[in-house]
Amino acid sequence: MKDFNTQIIKQDLKELESYLVLSINSEVDLATEVSSYLVRAGGKRIRPIVSILIAKSHGYAGKELIKLSSAIELLHSATLIHDDVVDQSEIRRGKKSIHNKWDNAHGVLVGDFIYSKAFQLMAELKNPEIISILSNSTNIISEGEVLQLSLKRETSISEKDYFNIIGRKTAELFKASAQSASILAGQSKEDSLNDANFGYSLGMAFQIQDDILDYIGNDSLTGKKLGKDFEEGKFTLPLLKAMQLATDQNKIEIQNILLSRNKKNFKKLKGIIEESGAIEDIRVISNRFTDLCINELNKLPKSDYKQALIRIVNDLRERSS
Repeated sequence: MKDFNTQIIKQDLKELESYLVLSINSEVDLATEVSSYLVRAGGKRIRPIVSILIAKSHGYAGKELIKLSSAIELLHSATLIHDDVVDQSEIRRGKKSIHNKWDNAHGVLVGDFIYSKAFQLMAELKNPEIISILSNSTNIISEGEVLQLSLKRETSISEKDYFNIIGRKTAELFKASAQSASILAGQSKEDSLNDANFGYSLGMAFQIQDDILDYIGNDSLTGKKLGKDFEEGKFTLPLLKAMQLATDQNKIEIQNILLSRNKKNFKKLKGIIEESGAIEDIRVISNRFTDLCINELNKLPKSDYKQALIRIVNDLRERSS
């Protein structure tokens, strides 16, 4: 996928990177070292970008925006670290995951450390409504992680379960990123809810595309190992749709592959998914969410920041990394 970073907020993103490094500084050198390992690895920064663009599209020019967007990115980083420990993921952002480079204890404790730093930044904003939104979202994300874990041993899950999981684990923080920025910019309840709806729909589309790329993406571009979801036993939409659309013989083949959990069978599973037409059906679903994004963005006043948000949505339709 094209880099989400846009020229119009180039200086803001530069300040964000500096602020992130500063905010995870600790008197305990190891805490700084391990935290910096992930933060300095970069990432798309899509959530803080959304936050910055939403606030600026409403005319916000205050000094609290970088603090808010940094808190949001730290919340995201903490969830990634904890997810990697639970899933025993080997790679994150093209590098060894923290628990893989150090150990599980480092992953859990440093994830907690980054969470605490995020909440310190949130408290410094001194805006009860924003603090409430971000803390509630953190709880919902945690519930999503527990829900996914509770279903991990199932032989399959429903699409309803799938959308519930990604709504909590991914779309919720996108929603909070947009809504909190709107509130920071002094918008009405109606406008902030419109922005929240935009963020939620963007997050849903983003995760659906991410799940597609786990089967047909380029791992050198995504920074994640192809077939990661399959190896971790996750039922994502490509697999669920293929089970609906595949021939009876291929459905049996899918079940056998899932039972074996043999990494060598991933290529065969990938072929069955592509042959079934599942990817095309899923792109239609993803586009419904991006259409909802555009509908909400059309409610914003005209500005270059609004156009940057529209470009993000359009780029997401063609996402390849």
